[in-house]
Amino acid sequence: MILEKQEEIFERNYNRIKVLFRAAYSIGVNLMAASKIKDALKIVHVGLIMLAFLSVYTQYCYLMRNINSIPLIAESIYTALQVLSGTSKLIYFFFTHRTFYRLLDQTLTHDIIYQMEIFQHDFPINQMLKREIDVIMNRVWRTTRFLVLLFFYACFTVFANYLVAAICINLYHQLKETPDYHFILPLPALYTFWESKGMTFPYYHMQMFITTAAMHVSAMTGASFDGTFVVLCQHAAGLMEVHNLLVQHATSPDIPPERRVEYLRYVIKTYQRVNNFTLEIQTIYRHISLAQFLLSLISFGFMLFEANYGIRPNVNNLIRMIMYIMATGTQITIYCYHGQILTNVNEEIPVVYYNCNWYDENKTFKHLIRMMIMRTNKDFYLEVSWFTLMNFATLISLFRASGSYYLILKNFQED
Repeated sequence: MILEKQEEIFERNYNRIKVLFRAAYSIGVNLMAASKIKDALKIVHVGLIMLAFLSVYTQYCYLMRNINSIPLIAESIYTALQVLSGTSKLIYFFFTHRTFYRLLDQTLTHDIIYQMEIFQHDFPINQMLKREIDVIMNRVWRTTRFLVLLFFYACFTVFANYLVAAICINLYHQLKETPDYHFILPLPALYTFWESKGMTFPYYHMQMFITTAAMHVSAMTGASFDGTFVVLCQHAAGLMEVHNLLVQHATSPDIPPERRVEYLRYVIKTYQRVNNFTLEIQTIYRHISLAQFLLSLISFGFMLFEANYGIRPNVNNLIRMIMYIMATGTQITIYCYHGQILTNVNEEIPVVYYNCNWYDENKTFKHLIRMMIMRTNKDFYLEVSWFTLMNFATLISLFRASGSYYLILKNFQED
């Protein structure tokens, strides 16, 4: 792979995760190079934001109409929270999509690997390093593709279930001419200003369109925004593995002793680039991830309550809850899982420097090793704003807190 041109690598990696870019296009976000046609997607972008907010207002109306029935308002609350979460990401995309494009372009082209000075100089070990780096990056991209597709289909399945179920049920009752039938929407919503219009054109169709647009924002924003997080974090972890590989070979017999200091200096430059790339991921996701964590915390409590009290009269609710819990669970797990991965890989860096055979080298080499051990011997965490960290401990705490919300709702229902 590293022996190929960057254009070829870009094309191959793009095809592996092209579903992510298509999901982004569907919500008016261009994560590729700018063009006049693609810039026109901003109209779709702004339109979807407005429709999503309108849908949240109608869900609020539904909630207030059924405020005394917790089972009815539970689904309304957690679906509204998901729409709000998607809308917040969509707004964030509007101001930062160029930053996302730059980071994705570096990822798809393996830009940091191609900048390595080691491969710009004739070290005898270069060919072996290239083969081993190819193995690492191919494994990283296989994992990335699997996770992106898994999350995309999890989001799309929930979206399709809500939409298709609503359309089919409404169509069935319309063909049967069921008397006094009140149509259902994909999401629990109440359009008070069109409430008396029934299924007449265009009022019913406009309600379906607005609600479907809100669902689309929730699903595809999650697939593209969180999918981008997967791609960037997997690549960052792969780059750290590549860096550790370079350090392991710093004292290899294939590198002449008089060139090992030069080699190590190039490795240190590579570390700086990898570290900067990781810090950029931290910066761009640090605060926006807080909305996802808080909304997921509340949503899980309401979903558990709905699954317990909503599945009894309707088996479809059971299927819907399972898919929704899987999608939301996958969403929050993705953040904590990759935060933990980056923490673990960073912890290996000072150990790798210490374990190379530095004690047989000259003073300059030893000095560089000591400096890097001190520099890298610090904890690294992806942070959720200033409140918590992205790791497995946070994930477990979130599930426990969601269980507490469920018990509170259960007590209210029993009372």
